[in-house]
Amino acid sequence: MTILIIIGMAILTFSFRFVPLLLTKHTNGSSKVQAFLEYLPIAVLSALTVPGIFQVDADDNLVGIASGIVAVILVLIRKIQLLLVILGAVSAAIIVKILTMNH
Repeated sequence: MTILIIIGMAILTFSFRFVPLLLTKHTNGSSKVQAFLEYLPIAVLSALTVPGIFQVDADDNLVGIASGIVAVILVLIRKIQLLLVILGAVSAAIIVKILTMNH
């Protein structure tokens, strides 16, 4: 029974992620609908990520905020690869954690 529940949840999760992808590829709607569907994944990812930035370190929110700011700055520079954005954000978090460790 547990296996069936796991398989069912996997299918449900996959369908929630795959169906919008199909809708964006085959939609012949207006340009506003097309733009909405193109920016929807970015908006959802942001809504999931931003609260996590403030929960990185319960004692010091500055660590998450600094790494989030560095990640945003690096993403705005379009030629930076995702791996470098991640490394920059983690480096910023480590630097802030070291600098605020004595306080």
